[in-house]
Amino acid sequence: MTAVELEDSIQQISSPSIVRWHKEGERQYDFELQGKKHNWNVSLHFPKNFPYQLPVAELRDKSFIGRIPHINKDGVICIEESDSMLIDYERPTAIIEFYLSDALRLLERVRLRIYQDELFDEYEGYFECRPKVNSFYHAQDNLEQVSLKIIYKENNRVEKHAIPALLYDKNSSLPLEFSNVSENNDLQVINIIHLPLLEPALPPANGEDISSNYLTSLQRNISDKNSVKLNKLLAKERSKNQFFILLSFPRSSGERSQLLLQFMAKQTLDHPLLSSDQRWSIRPHSIQRHNKGYLLERGGANSILTTKQVAIVGCGSVGSEVISLLAKTGIGEVIMVDDDALEADNIYRHRLGGRYLNFKPNPKSGVIRKVYKVSALADELRNNLPHIKFTAKPMQFEKAANEKDFLSSDLVIVAVGSPTTNLFINKKLKALGLHNVIFCWNEAAGYGGHSVALNLMQSCFECLYTNTVGFTLEGDLNLLKTSQKISRNLTGCAGVFTPFSNLDSTNTAILAAQQSLEFFLNGKHSVAMTWKGNGNYRLETTSRYDSVSLKDQVDLVKNKNCRVCNEQ
Repeated sequence: MTAVELEDSIQQISSPSIVRWHKEGERQYDFELQGKKHNWNVSLHFPKNFPYQLPVAELRDKSFIGRIPHINKDGVICIEESDSMLIDYERPTAIIEFYLSDALRLLERVRLRIYQDELFDEYEGYFECRPKVNSFYHAQDNLEQVSLKIIYKENNRVEKHAIPALLYDKNSSLPLEFSNVSENNDLQVINIIHLPLLEPALPPANGEDISSNYLTSLQRNISDKNSVKLNKLLAKERSKNQFFILLSFPRSSGERSQLLLQFMAKQTLDHPLLSSDQRWSIRPHSIQRHNKGYLLERGGANSILTTKQVAIVGCGSVGSEVISLLAKTGIGEVIMVDDDALEADNIYRHRLGGRYLNFKPNPKSGVIRKVYKVSALADELRNNLPHIKFTAKPMQFEKAANEKDFLSSDLVIVAVGSPTTNLFINKKLKALGLHNVIFCWNEAAGYGGHSVALNLMQSCFECLYTNTVGFTLEGDLNLLKTSQKISRNLTGCAGVFTPFSNLDSTNTAILAAQQSLEFFLNGKHSVAMTWKGNGNYRLETTSRYDSVSLKDQVDLVKNKNCRVCNEQ
């Protein structure tokens, strides 16, 4: 919308709550809005792609900034996240009227003192600073020293200006395998004081900057125990021309608001917590949290799962997708078992791509070393997700099943794909006393997939292949008849494979991940879930394929003729 069109739209406004308005700039207009006891001066800054993007509202009366919530230090009013609003771009005047009425409604509501808690909770947003300082530190109510990695930037070729880069707990190791955290090892590390306040604090009045006097007033708001700790730490501090302090206080949700304060001066001064010195220039820095509790909750994970351990046998197309899905639920530990190497044949239907293939021969032997799927998966997941333990076991199931960490698993997921191998693993797990298990596999050629959650004390995988007479090759869940050729080959006998796609594996993995959560959160098992596809080849289907819908669920019970369940 052009500036002329915008002005024409504003001239058509007829809202009774608008006392007057005037043009401040080409795309800025000031409005006086009539409230019940107070008139509000609000500016609207219109982006060039208005009305497809909402304007920015700014409160011009500085006396309210820092005293009512949903308004940051610059006076910007947080009315609504524009991504969640649907607006009719054909009616720009109506959009402006609606937006101004929303601003007035918000200002009238939050002016009441009962909403002051919202202002406390928005302390960080009030000072919103870019870029944020990354932090793996979990701020709690104890005063202590925190490690801060900094990099120096020369200023005017004389002064060195410290730029904060990374906060972390000095007593805990950083997740060096996560992203490129390890590449920051050449940065200088300094210890700074974390000052935890007992009660929430209001920002400085009238939109003013943080001052030494303001910090002094906050310093009184700490516990006696922390006051003693603070005095001990300050006794060791030497005069400098730069300091950092991490400030925190409780939020209503249980987390803590945090703000990193940087103090700079042209000469060396005592620590800012020792004396109030107006010579300090104070710069606030917002915090970008990477601590475990915050990331899990922010990402939709469940904190209950952080103590759970899952072992996954078979890390091919289905298994690798299950691992990725489960890891993002917040599972505490994942053990991966598979003795297979990653091949180029895998990359279009495996979670891992070609960057884990090795083309470089050993300079001495000339041999090109293969990479195990589980080793590459562990590297990939550690690089993407901190705070979760990934253990790779590039070995056969029989060996891994006897190791201590595998035997302590809360749940075993079997994604090997072969029904014969599943029968063997089923029998072995029952003998080991590992009763909570999920078997998941694809049917060939996009016809469907299954995930079966079992308590092996109630029923087992072999029950699915047992009828009134005894063992049968035709499983209860089968969508394809077994007496047909389903494999394909592109290069002769050495290249035989079962056709299915990554989308098929993802659909099956979703069922397995859902069943895993149902087990951990609700104790639900002995259930089979099936998804059904249209299929890519003309294969013979079973009567079950014709009878089930796109997704099916079956409760499982022990088959009285099952050989495994009846073993003593």
